Amino acid sequence: MIGFSTSNLSALTHDSYRRHVQISGIAMIANLKDPLELAPEPQAPREDRSEQAKTATSRSGILGLWDNRQLIAIMVRRDFISRYKGSLLGALWPVLNPLGHMILYTFLFAIILKVRFTPGSGTANFALYLMAGLLPWTAMSEALASAPTKILESPNLVKKVVFPLEILPFILVLASFINGVISVSLLLIFVAVIMHGVHITFLFMPLILFSHFLFTAGLAWFLASIGVFVRDARHIVALGLAAWLYGTPIIYPASSLPEKLKIILWLNPVAGMVSDYRRVLLEGLPPDWSFYCLYTTISVVMFFGGLYFFSKTKKTFADVL
Repeated sequence: MIGFSTSNLSALTHDSYRRHVQISGIAMIANLKDPLELAPEPQAPREDRSEQAKTATSRSGILGLWDNRQLIAIMVRRDFISRYKGSLLGALWPVLNPLGHMILYTFLFAIILKVRFTPGSGTANFALYLMAGLLPWTAMSEALASAPTKILESPNLVKKVVFPLEILPFILVLASFINGVISVSLLLIFVAVIMHGVHITFLFMPLILFSHFLFTAGLAWFLASIGVFVRDARHIVALGLAAWLYGTPIIYPASSLPEKLKIILWLNPVAGMVSDYRRVLLEGLPPDWSFYCLYTTISVVMFFGGLYFFSKTKKTFADVL
């Protein structure tokens, strides 16, 4: 029987470990196709790296929305349920809320102020024209009013975990537009009852909704990012939305605008959207393609610009919160 001292055992262990490292190192080098693989990759010039980073940020933002589509679906469902959870009427509010606004505005503008969208039309016609513009506006304004505080409400997602923050404003807009689609579906029922049918041109609605959604999502990203740095942003946005509502021909016909102010219809993309909603739902006409191309172009630029701006600024959110 052979005995080992502690020093002999330690030396043997050390030799075994050294041989293992040598063998592993030889195996690693043998598996290399090129000895230069051990050398660091050459770095691109600083200007090139900044351009690559800019492209990668935009690309990863768009792909990130698709990669997180299941998470988005779960959070949209949770957001939609939480809006009315615990309330007495629950899921009836997406129907009752626009119905109450329709009654209020119709009484004020159609009955008291005698406003008409088409000559010789009655109160019911005013209500339909009003809601065809007000319902999409409400979906947009709800999302934009909440966007400046969306990141501020989730500081743990910014500081403590790795989370795709760009989906938070996107979820907000998606949930608001789901409410809007429910409300517009109710409007279609009213149109069918009052006008004894629905125009086939309502099939153009998804085209207008898509452009409207892109515009709202892009603007929501801008406002969500600005809201982190400017805490007064929510108050400014609330005031701006009120002015925007009255600057858009929603509760009055566009024809009532003075000739000098009709340029507002071209500068305000939502005015073109409201006009097209009414054309396809109530007048049996396709969208005004000149307006459509204009506001869709603005919407696409707003969408990608807002996402890029948010992706660039979110890196400093943790320093501010």
